[in-house]
Amino acid sequence: MLASISIPAPLTNSASAILRFPPETSRAVRSLRNMTAQLLQEASKVIPNQQLLINVVSKRVRQLGMGHRPLVEATLKSSLTDIALREIIAGKLT
Repeated sequence: MLASISIPAPLTNSASAILRFPPETSRAVRSLRNMTAQLLQEASKVIPNQQLLINVVSKRVRQLGMGHRPLVEATLKSSLTDIALREIIAGKLT
């Protein structure tokens, strides 16, 4: 992961300048991963067979990617995987 970028001297007045990215971006990604992990644990209670769960989620993600409508409410930040897991948790997919 790139934490900083060094700009060549001809583009700046000083020898080199360092642009730093805000640390909030890594926190957002980490919280999204935690959210997906929580959804995965809850969905595994509905479909305990791990291989079957992965197959159901995979097929549903493909369907959602082709334009099928979600069976549960989805926010703009929801990934297709999160939507599929929420559908399983809600009992819409078995």
